[in-house]
Amino acid sequence: MDISSSFLNQSTYDFYIGKIYECIDTVAQTLFSSAAQEEKKLTSLENDLQDTTDVSVSGDGTWKKRGFASLYGVSSLIGHYSGKVLDVFVKSYCKLCESWKNKLDTAEYEEWKEEHIKTNQCTANHIGPSGNMEVSSIIEMFKRSIVKHGLRYMNYIGDGDSKTYSGLLKAQPYGEDFVINKKECVGHVQKRMGTRLRKLTSKLIDKLTVYYGLAIRRNCESVEKMKDAIWATYYHYSSTDKKPQHDKCPKGPDSWCAWQRASATNTLSSFKHEYTPLPDEVLIAMKPIYENLSKDELLERCVGGFTLNNNESFNQLIWKITPKILPAGSKIVNIAALVAACTFNEGTSALLLIMHGMDLKLGRNSHEYARISDENRVCAAEKKSASETREARIRHRQEQKDALDIATAAGSLLYSPGIDDSL
Repeated sequence: MDISSSFLNQSTYDFYIGKIYECIDTVAQTLFSSAAQEEKKLTSLENDLQDTTDVSVSGDGTWKKRGFASLYGVSSLIGHYSGKVLDVFVKSYCKLCESWKNKLDTAEYEEWKEEHIKTNQCTANHIGPSGNMEVSSIIEMFKRSIVKHGLRYMNYIGDGDSKTYSGLLKAQPYGEDFVINKKECVGHVQKRMGTRLRKLTSKLIDKLTVYYGLAIRRNCESVEKMKDAIWATYYHYSSTDKKPQHDKCPKGPDSWCAWQRASATNTLSSFKHEYTPLPDEVLIAMKPIYENLSKDELLERCVGGFTLNNNESFNQLIWKITPKILPAGSKIVNIAALVAACTFNEGTSALLLIMHGMDLKLGRNSHEYARISDENRVCAAEKKSASETREARIRHRQEQKDALDIATAAGSLLYSPGIDDSL
């Protein structure tokens, strides 16, 4: 938002910002409704249903300020099959109210507060810690889903934060007879393995964590298959030439397990393990971790291979529009969230809808710009996801972590160009 107040008084500036917000909100709500109908259609198609009003959504929150001391928080719900934003909610405190904190018990404050509310200047819509903004926002969006879209959110895909799901169960947005199911984001479940294994070297942690995530993603249709694949990696790295333990590894000549490939080609007589097995004391320490992270109740929530990648991408887009390092009011954060949602759902062409809603005249060049911009974005995304590019990023990240491991072992910090000490 680049409207300068240097040539406008505050009331005029606020008036125009308000008009811009109204226009963007109108377009956003239309696109949300369209996305909801698309999600409904895809849910019916993917599950062989004639029609349904129960869909799956992923939810996540983000804050204007890092940590949980922010004046503003934005939460979103994104359809599982469509990958489009269905709803957003911005929670905020009031900057002016915050500035009067030290005078709460004074007559001066009471007089100011009365005028503040009377003139509709207060922008606060949240009470309590900012860390609870996500919980209350998600609950509000669930409560209005029937009125807004004619849908019920049956499956909630979250990041493992039990507060949000517990809040939904307590709120009962669809009545006590309708149970909302919790589904886990595989990426966040995968991170738990890395956290639990933090006493190992970073290279080994990365390897086992990635294998754990792959075991879930590649077998997400069955709890038993996930469990077998998870334990396959544990026993694989405990195997020796004298005591191979590859029974749970996938069989066949195309298996990722070299021992199973040798078995399929009848070359076990000359097979030698190319890696050093994990020490017994490490395996003993790791076993309870694997037992905990392969429990049926956890893996049942992973069936379907759900993810929060869309929500996290959407969060980044918001703060590209209104950067966290720059001050912004509640209305600007709302505008940024809605513009981000529109472009996330429909690309740059959504901006043309917003401009059209403002009665701005659009010519051929505007539409051509939107088309080229969207094409370039898709090409860049495809290039970024290409195997060679992805492998290069993984290799670079591993090189950085290896360098940090060496520094830690030497008992000193390493400072050098190209070494990111935030890892």
